[in-house]
Amino acid sequence: MNRQERRRLAKTNPSNSAALLAQGVRAHQAGNLAAAETAYREVLHQEPGHFDAMRLLGELILSRGQARDALALLNHLTALHPRNFLAHYTLGNACRLTGQVDTAIACYRNTLALNPGFAAAHHGLGLALRRAEREREAADNFRQALTAEPNWAEAWKDLGLALAMLGELPDAEAALKRATALRPGFGEAQRHLAAIRCDTPTQAETAALLACAADPRLPPDEKLEILFTLGRQEDKAGQYEAAFNHFAAANALLRARQAQAGIGFERARLVQDVDKLASTFSPAFFVAQGGTGSPSEAPVFIVGMPRAGSTLFEQIAASHSQVFGAGECLGIGAAAARIGWAPSPAWTPAALRTEAETYLRTQQSKAGTAARIIDKMPDNIFQLGLISALFPQARIIFCARDPRDTILSCFFQHFAQPLAYDTDLQDCAFRLREVERLTRHWQSVLKLRHMTLSYDALLAAPEAESRRLISFLGLDWEAQCLDFHQSARAVRTASWAQVRQPLYQNASGRWRHYAAQLSGVEI
Repeated sequence: MNRQERRRLAKTNPSNSAALLAQGVRAHQAGNLAAAETAYREVLHQEPGHFDAMRLLGELILSRGQARDALALLNHLTALHPRNFLAHYTLGNACRLTGQVDTAIACYRNTLALNPGFAAAHHGLGLALRRAEREREAADNFRQALTAEPNWAEAWKDLGLALAMLGELPDAEAALKRATALRPGFGEAQRHLAAIRCDTPTQAETAALLACAADPRLPPDEKLEILFTLGRQEDKAGQYEAAFNHFAAANALLRARQAQAGIGFERARLVQDVDKLASTFSPAFFVAQGGTGSPSEAPVFIVGMPRAGSTLFEQIAASHSQVFGAGECLGIGAAAARIGWAPSPAWTPAALRTEAETYLRTQQSKAGTAARIIDKMPDNIFQLGLISALFPQARIIFCARDPRDTILSCFFQHFAQPLAYDTDLQDCAFRLREVERLTRHWQSVLKLRHMTLSYDALLAAPEAESRRLISFLGLDWEAQCLDFHQSARAVRTASWAQVRQPLYQNASGRWRHYAAQLSGVEI
């Protein structure tokens, strides 16, 4: 419930259920969901179809994970009140939060048709458009939200992030600075700002962040973000011991929270998975494999460990006029969920063709006539057996980087989706060793065209390695591939700040600054 909604509820004319509704709202805001639900349901018992009780109940049960019930209730609310902008807005929020992005966009547009100046709807629409990879439109809607609510720190942060993904770093930096000025303890905005700011934080700014991190009243989410921010700032300033201590504190907090949520890294499970892939996709399997899937040469898959250069490799290749960079795509994982990751009765020629065509259709709807389409999901390294069945003419690029730099970069990065292993250096190293073992297996058995591209070699010889990459793709060289940082394409992964800059050498061999902290790590 945002400020506009609270003001509107406060002005609502009292009714027989007004006191009960107010009681529910207080309980809801205090986090007592059971008491709030009881109050809302009692209001609805007294006044069936009561607008605010139904809307707030929908929000409550959605927050508890009951998506189906919440959507049914909010769709019913919208049918009862088709001219009420808040009905469409609340349904839009529910659809966005449950992944129904196109429906959410339609709901927010319905909201704005009824109330064009409603800032929260512009903000929600911006969030939905960003999820639909329409960053330019998203930025426009964040700006419209800020026209109505100029001191809304959350909207400034989201505007800054959208502009950063578009490569408009000066404007992104200004928006993020506005967000942090309005709310100094705004951890996510501080972290994004630290990634792109050109100036050095002042002593006063650093002191303020340290004070925020030490404040017991700071919510855990914000503290986590501020610790990562402090780590990045100290690393840039060359204060490596202080930087590592901040990153270690952030990861300890993150690891504890993930453990509470049942998220953990299972080393034995990973070993079993790699063993199973190696035994299933043996040399004999590829000898016996017939023609399946799609004959298209468009798909290119960049695989390996996160933070090993995949975004940079994609950005260089996608600067070519005949290459589309699709980013980290979920299509192969979705196909594996439907027909399995390994040969089974579900792997019929018809099913493999259908899955290949479904994947290609999705990619080509965005790529147009591009000759090559790059999917840079690193974990597709676990799906190369399936990929070989779907796309026998695909190309595979294996990422390589100094393992010490790779595990440090994973440890220093706050990923949007939890990886579990990234919160501990030993787990990072264990995971990297297993990925390298799997890589060696694939390289020995795959019939697909493949190459290994080294991040460190690219930094040492940018043009030679970039030319080798474009040649592997079967394309003629284009000089703009060396100006990849000037590309207008949106970048949505954790490396969006780095690939907006020319190649810089200090990313290679960075581990030397942290040799003491790495001394006990088995790499």
